[in-house]
Amino acid sequence: MQAELLRFMQLARQRGVRISPAESMDALSAAQLVGFESPRLLKETLAMTLAKSVDEEALCKSCFDKFFFGDATETSEPDENTGSGANNTQNQYDALLQTANESLAQALQNSIAQALVQGDQTEIQARVAEALSTLEVEKLQFFTQKGLYTRRLLDALGEAPLRQLAAQLDTNSAESQALKALQTELQGLAKGAIERAFDLNAAGKHDELMEEILKKSKLNAIERRHAGRLKGLIQKLARKLTQKHRKRPKRTRRGNLHMIKTLRRGITHDGILFETFWRKTEKRKPQIVAVCDVSGSVAAYAKFLLMLLYYLQDVLPRTRSFAFAHDLGEVTDLFQQHDVEKATEIVNWKYGGATDYGTSIEKLYELTASDLNPQTTLIILGDARNNYGDPKFERLQDLSERCRRVIWLNPEARSQWGTGDSEMLRYLRVCQTAHECNTLSQFERIIDELMTLTK
Repeated sequence: MQAELLRFMQLARQRGVRISPAESMDALSAAQLVGFESPRLLKETLAMTLAKSVDEEALCKSCFDKFFFGDATETSEPDENTGSGANNTQNQYDALLQTANESLAQALQNSIAQALVQGDQTEIQARVAEALSTLEVEKLQFFTQKGLYTRRLLDALGEAPLRQLAAQLDTNSAESQALKALQTELQGLAKGAIERAFDLNAAGKHDELMEEILKKSKLNAIERRHAGRLKGLIQKLARKLTQKHRKRPKRTRRGNLHMIKTLRRGITHDGILFETFWRKTEKRKPQIVAVCDVSGSVAAYAKFLLMLLYYLQDVLPRTRSFAFAHDLGEVTDLFQQHDVEKATEIVNWKYGGATDYGTSIEKLYELTASDLNPQTTLIILGDARNNYGDPKFERLQDLSERCRRVIWLNPEARSQWGTGDSEMLRYLRVCQTAHECNTLSQFERIIDELMTLTK
């Protein structure tokens, strides 16, 4: 049972329950104390020991139910009306034993068949758990493996004697029909056990695989049906970056002694310096100005960058967000007044359209020039395709001179920069950094670097 509990905790960890080795040992000790007679008590004990939040508690209990009982959440009680049917089945099984030779009869009695005939659920579950522990089901990760593992489980449960006996019986005899029913029940039991093992074991692997695929896929190519999973992944990336860059309390230095002010205050006390004053230099806090092209060609990238910045607002420096296509406007307040989904919808509706970089850069200068300083990082997300309009390069150069750095994130491949109506190569001259950025992995790396630089 200890091996089963360890496997349960491994699968719960794959599902998202955070379990340390020390917590695993505590859970095993607690399970040993409460015993295994009451599944409900054991479930509550494990959830109380392993979970660290309400969500994790629900996840832990759900995983317990599926791991030990499949889709059922409680063990079923025996039906009093099934006594005659059970006796009939037992009689047929006894007839089978008489039909078999001595070695085959002995093998049948040692297999799970006896427990199936008697309806002994405790013995059946124990046999299945013991057999599963020999199969390394943690390697069951793909649906194509289910048939192989079902066959291995049947062999471990002792189905071989049933097959041998079936080959010796007349297919039309009553004993053969009884044997067929027993084989069908055993095969259904094995198939259900492997299905549960696959569902539990492969779920975490599947989620990890999907996350890796989504992180490396171009954001404009991801299907709509993955929107919920993608939002969760962005939140997960934000939590990861938040934990890494959360400010820790530091001891502050008092600075140098302010001698003139200290001596002046001491005059009133006959020159005795009861109070000391220290020079303090206040640093200007860093600021981020994010400007996103929300035209049709890059709207998906802008949406996810704005979402990521929104979820990081507790640890990022002061951030002002702007959106543009044919016109530019500040959208910082929208993300404070609405949830992130609604805010991005409003941004796309209000500022989407044909792109005009020149007009947008001019307006950005009017709105931010007085607020920019050597602590400001300007991030521009866009493909720099200006529909052959005036790019207003000089105005972007003015903005660059007022900032600490200009970072340009372009969703297009570098080989496309400067082709057709792209002004990227011209804008590149006033950018301190420019990245090809069209996947979540690239966004994560760039924002991580940015947060490190602005500490």
